[in-house]
Amino acid sequence: MFRPHCGWKPLPQWRMTENMLKANDRTDYGRLNMPDYLRELVAKHKRNGRIGLTSVCSANRLVVEAAIEHAKQRNIMACIESTAQQVNQYGGYVGMQPGQFAEYVRQTAAQAGLPKEWLILGGDHLGPEPWKFETSDVAMSKACELVRRCVHAGYRKLHLDASSPCRDDILSGHTYLSIETIADRTAALCASAEAVFKTRPEGEDGLSYIVGTDVPPPGGQSEDNLEIPTSSVGEIAETISQMRRTFDEKGLESAWNRCAAVVVQNGATFGPETVWAYDGRKTKDLKEFIAGHENLVFEAHSTDFQTQTALTDMVRDHFAILKVGPCLTFAMREAFYALAHIEQEWLKTRPGATFSGLPEVVQHILMMDQRHWQDHYRGDAPYQCYLSAYGFSDRVRYYWSNPRITEAVALLVHNLSHYGIPLPLLSQYMPAQYEAVREGRLSCTPTHLVKSKIKEILNKYSSACGNSIHQTDGL
Repeated sequence: MFRPHCGWKPLPQWRMTENMLKANDRTDYGRLNMPDYLRELVAKHKRNGRIGLTSVCSANRLVVEAAIEHAKQRNIMACIESTAQQVNQYGGYVGMQPGQFAEYVRQTAAQAGLPKEWLILGGDHLGPEPWKFETSDVAMSKACELVRRCVHAGYRKLHLDASSPCRDDILSGHTYLSIETIADRTAALCASAEAVFKTRPEGEDGLSYIVGTDVPPPGGQSEDNLEIPTSSVGEIAETISQMRRTFDEKGLESAWNRCAAVVVQNGATFGPETVWAYDGRKTKDLKEFIAGHENLVFEAHSTDFQTQTALTDMVRDHFAILKVGPCLTFAMREAFYALAHIEQEWLKTRPGATFSGLPEVVQHILMMDQRHWQDHYRGDAPYQCYLSAYGFSDRVRYYWSNPRITEAVALLVHNLSHYGIPLPLLSQYMPAQYEAVREGRLSCTPTHLVKSKIKEILNKYSSACGNSIHQTDGL
């Protein structure tokens, strides 16, 4: 009779070790020559149009660990980026500063056996977005400080995003940002990064930049009934021209030469209940335009929830860097809720068993603390209750560090580790993982099962970026 091994290792929460706390933006992590890698990526892509890079934009512990394990298993580069909202000098919503996050990611990579040269640390949407309700001078001052800390911590791929209007960016009573203003602020962010890196050994070589003025909103759309625009060639040509001119005027010619990609709107994104599918017919002109720029590709944002075919088409159309984030924590939430259903069915007749009640705990916290989702969902109370937990926007990702939720997760993992996970229920609620367990590719433990759900998504991206998939390690 086949009985999977259901061993258990404690599921740690985000907890800073003494060394990680000491890092706090002061540790010198050594030089990583990221522009060489990204230049080679762009060059390879230009030669065959099928090579891409997956950029995991998440500070969630299990997502980071799954992404690094996935890279190790596939023998590919791991690109891990924290957003300005997740990680900043004030802690962000995961409670980490750049130095702490960098130290954690590096330790995780070392434990997984991922060579340090296979790890890219990056920053996503580095700019005034977290402080956009303040005046532009205050928001930009904080954004420049964040960039400095990221560079000092070892971040080498920087998405400089000055496209968010601040409180005083008003023209004729409406919010407004000109391309000239965005370019000027982008150059200011870049100058902050270059100033820090020039103090390090071997000079300024080593930073790579992603820029743009027509940037999709972070985290997807807040409404479903929208017409999603696609950037025009004229807009992007003007952006590149203005950015290059501004960088040159500010003595940042070398930095401009290390710009690897431009962010544009390609019509693909997601909302609370809707996924706008990528349509290459709408980006035909963009594809032809960027093909004429030898050293630039597009970086695609909001690629979450796209199909395998759509992701492959994006890379083919020169969206050679695919950013993914919310759908990874969405998959993690799906896995935890599936395990909670298994727990309920498996333990409901066992005397003395205490259920985690994870879905109910999460829903209670969402209703008690609505700050991270109330501006993103419309409708009556029952509809908002449903969307807050299950919407594609995955606003639940802001709450996993809540103490009551972490306690419920720990109890869920303990219960299923202590009592085991029966195969019939695993088949019912996690059929793909069931197959992997039966075939000996996956260990039947809660943590491995959750990471497997995350890797399902990462496998799609790896395939789209030209990396073959091998059924040897679970999913």
